[in-house]
Amino acid sequence: MLSIKSLIAGLALSTGFAMNAFAVPVTINLAPNTAGYTNSFSYTSTEANVVVTGWSNKSTGDKAIAQDQIARWSGSGIGVENQNSPQHSVDNSNGDYDALLFSFNKVVDVSGLGIGWYKTDADVSVLAYTGAAPFSGGLTGFGSNWAALLSSGWSVVGNYNRNGVGTFAVNPADVKAQYWLVGAYNRAFGGTLSQNNDYFKLKSITFEAVKVPESGSVMLFALGLLGLIATRRRTV
Repeated sequence: MLSIKSLIAGLALSTGFAMNAFAVPVTINLAPNTAGYTNSFSYTSTEANVVVTGWSNKSTGDKAIAQDQIARWSGSGIGVENQNSPQHSVDNSNGDYDALLFSFNKVVDVSGLGIGWYKTDADVSVLAYTGAAPFSGGLTGFGSNWAALLSSGWSVVGNYNRNGVGTFAVNPADVKAQYWLVGAYNRAFGGTLSQNNDYFKLKSITFEAVKVPESGSVMLFALGLLGLIATRRRTV
């Protein structure tokens, strides 16, 4: 039989190996200062870097989904489109659906979002790219059919009923992805929330980077297993 000492050592090693798969949660303030309209914003953190772009289906004549400019307001957050208030927020008014695309430099587990400003309502749809094919980096080519994203590698993480500012938890299933889409509620992604009246600015995003164990950790784990096997053979 395995000795108590060997069993404890093996369990400790296994636990340390498993815990190494995730990092400490990080929250990025998306509006650290005021900035004019631009095509993208870039953010860095201790765990992962991310580029944020804006997408909507009103800026083109055929209402096809296309990249749109974004802006940020200190203390409030990021909005999409250069239009008058409240349409410069992330909104779904008049059949125009806005969304922010978060392109991380590694796979992450998004766990929370923060709204810094809203008007009327602030329901949110969250999607993650979980497809097998490499993501192209943009949402063009889908026409105005947001539902087509669901058959092109995107998965619905959740639709969230929000009517105020503050942070809230998302992604209870712990979906992990490199690309995330956060937009005003869109019924094409399921749910029965009200739409065409949601306006918000996204202030923060919280995530954990999914770390691949280093080769040294893998070797240490393998040696630990071999030690357990050898101990067992000596004691049977």
